[in-house]
Amino acid sequence: MRAGYERVRVMTRPREGLQLKCVLLGVVLAFMAAFVLSGVVGLVMYQGWLSEVYSPLVMNLVSFFCLFVGALYAGRRAGVSGLIHGGLTGLFYIIAISVLGLLLFDQLAPVLVLVERTVLAILLGAVGGTIGINIGR
Repeated sequence: MRAGYERVRVMTRPREGLQLKCVLLGVVLAFMAAFVLSGVVGLVMYQGWLSEVYSPLVMNLVSFFCLFVGALYAGRRAGVSGLIHGGLTGLFYIIAISVLGLLLFDQLAPVLVLVERTVLAILLGAVGGTIGINIGR
């Protein structure tokens, strides 16, 4: 460095407002994680280490864990409004799962179950997004 010049660290402020790209990246990450973890759970069940009786419970836990991870990523990537970015990640994830279920299996979950999952997804996503903002600061 030359004499008299100091290196200045520029701190940029995160962009304000909704960043839909971060939400969509969070949903994609949640899908990829769900795909991988579902394969692991399938392998565990195939080996007989876990009874198939627990399959619905385990798959719901895997799905909501992956949703949480996706919302955490969306909140961290956005840098602002983690509550909104995470909640929208949860909402889009549940909508995508429901549409996939309707297209692939030609059936939709009962309305009460769908409402419960949507509310849980939004709340869990909001918590994940809020935590995501505060990680790594």
